[in-house]
Amino acid sequence: MDEFDAIVLAGGTARRLGGSAKHAIVVDGQTLLARTLAAVAQAARVVVVGDKGLQELVGDSTVVREDPPLAGPAAGIGAALPRVTAGRVIVLACDHPYVAEAVGPLLAADGPDGAIAVDVDGRRQNLTFVARTDALRAAVERHQSLIDLAVHRLIEPLNLVEISVPARALIDVDAWEDLGHG
Repeated sequence: MDEFDAIVLAGGTARRLGGSAKHAIVVDGQTLLARTLAAVAQAARVVVVGDKGLQELVGDSTVVREDPPLAGPAAGIGAALPRVTAGRVIVLACDHPYVAEAVGPLLAADGPDGAIAVDVDGRRQNLTFVARTDALRAAVERHQSLIDLAVHRLIEPLNLVEISVPARALIDVDAWEDLGHG
């Protein structure tokens, strides 16, 4: 497998979780952040987007913050991208406890600009993709501002092959009732 870097999005307000730190929610004995970091353990470097207080939780990974804070995941990707040096980068949100099941298929895919996970209904999962770093940088540079930009708009110009991944890989913990899945 070619070298790749990872961007892990671990910010946000977790409004539907009553403001609880989403990254710290425990599933099967590990926090969501720890599970996501384990999923990208083979990355040459990992950049975590979130509060600087996460540094003690992420080991050798780098923590960056979007500017302004809470400006959204596209802004987070833009903040992390300058730290990416590998030719490919996988982008994951830390609220998918079983995302490790999607990492292998995404990295193995051979799309012109990368690959994006699709759910069982064929919907793109915009925070579960791998891209050529230069193509993602070009997409970021097309926008004057990434603040509150929808990620699907950011990655729209990328030619990403759609990869069906196990349904469990895309379970998303946005509310307490989501923890009953899996």
